[in-house]
Amino acid sequence: MADKAILRRMRDVQSVCPPKHTNTDAFVLANKATVGCKSIEFFLTEIRPGGEAEEDVHPISEHAYFILSGRGLAKVEGEEIKVEPGDCLYIPPGAKHGIKPIGTETLRFVVWMAPPRQ
Repeated sequence: MADKAILRRMRDVQSVCPPKHTNTDAFVLANKATVGCKSIEFFLTEIRPGGEAEEDVHPISEHAYFILSGRGLAKVEGEEIKVEPGDCLYIPPGAKHGIKPIGTETLRFVVWMAPPRQ
C-alpha cells in the first residue's frame, strides 16, 4: 500500500476498453497496479451510445456506480433500473449486472469496487 498521497490526473491516464464492454472508455484511477491500494478499485467509465457493459458477476466485490452525466439502464439480477446524474447504484457481491446508455448522450460514471478484482 502506498504510504503517501498520490495524485493521478485523468487527463494523463490512458483509457482502456474493458472485457465484456463495447464502445467504452475506462480510466483506471486507483487500484493496486496504479497507486498500490489493497482494498479498493476506483475508475471512471464512459459508455457511448450503442455501447454497453455486458452482464457480468464479481463474486466477492461490492460495487457502487455514481452517475455523472447521461442516462442509463442498469440490469441487476434481472431487475432493470434507470439511472441519471446524481444517482448512486449499489451492486452487492455476486450479483449479475450490466449497464448501457439510454438516448444520445454518453453515460459517464465513477465505479468503486471493494475488494478490488484479483
